[in-house]
Amino acid sequence: MVEADCQAIDAWKPEDSLLDSLTFEGYLNSRGASPVALKTAAVWTRAMLGQDPSDISALFFLNYCKSGGGLLAMRSDRKGGGQHLRVRQGTQMFAKGLASDLTAGIILLSTPVQVINQMGRQQTIVETTSGTYSARKVITTVPSPALKAITFNPALPQEKQAWSTSTGYGYYCKAMMQFSTPFWVKKGFCGLAQSFIGPASVVRDTSSPQDDKHVLTCFMAGDTGKAWSSLSQHDREQALLNQLQKLYDVHDLQKSFIKLHSYEWAKDEYSGWGCPSVSVTPGVLGSVGGDALRQQWRDIHFAGTETAGEWKGYMEGAVRSGERAAAEVAKDLGAGVIARL
Repeated sequence: MVEADCQAIDAWKPEDSLLDSLTFEGYLNSRGASPVALKTAAVWTRAMLGQDPSDISALFFLNYCKSGGGLLAMRSDRKGGGQHLRVRQGTQMFAKGLASDLTAGIILLSTPVQVINQMGRQQTIVETTSGTYSARKVITTVPSPALKAITFNPALPQEKQAWSTSTGYGYYCKAMMQFSTPFWVKKGFCGLAQSFIGPASVVRDTSSPQDDKHVLTCFMAGDTGKAWSSLSQHDREQALLNQLQKLYDVHDLQKSFIKLHSYEWAKDEYSGWGCPSVSVTPGVLGSVGGDALRQQWRDIHFAGTETAGEWKGYMEGAVRSGERAAAEVAKDLGAGVIARL
């Protein structure tokens, strides 16, 4: 049912006042979802957005699924699915590779933007913590919650301000549990597991056998994730070890456990205090429109995975949004200076 309904949504401009008036939980209840179905849906929203079904607009979640080809495609490990491929060397290799092709000193790290002044006629002044820069065009890729930390002169249009103040993240953390041996493989398991009770909602095998690294990545999200985050480091590790022992029917994992590697985006100011993508409550899409943040405003262009029409929340969506914003800039610059009232 969810798959069929999400396919009927326009990926770029979602519109449905009834769906937007309901939370995803309300949508499921209105269609007679069983308790087990509701718990299954909670696994989806927690793993995909760090939110519970009661936290997000039904229209938003269905649109989010549609952007990745549908719920089943987004959740799939098969070819073309959202969980199909990983990067052995880590995804940062893309950023480092692109940076290596640029002139030294072009990229400025640890230099937060504080003010963006649009002077008109493709003249923009960007003020940062380390200096002031002049540009004809600006592309921002920061998540919408982080836009609140930047002063725009003139101020952003009301729709963009409303989008920035209305979006938010749930709790989301990836914890990579590294072991000396792939115990789950020896038992004949693929490693994928889902849990209604946590602390991990979803567990996936993210090992690199070539590097002799055997890893189960645990996704902590929503209320169960928040509860786990309040524990000490030792208790966090023990809680996950206890859960893995139950899920895979093994004993004394402490002997093969090496280390827990984790990162909490909820503490990261420049990611907008969350990951992997923002979500909204009922009524927001109907009020500001599904593409309010995506639209160019004067000489500022907006990219980032949440602005993508396809694969929102994924690196694929981020890359596509960057290509779109770059095309907008190239088109404007190629047209020359355009008078604006």
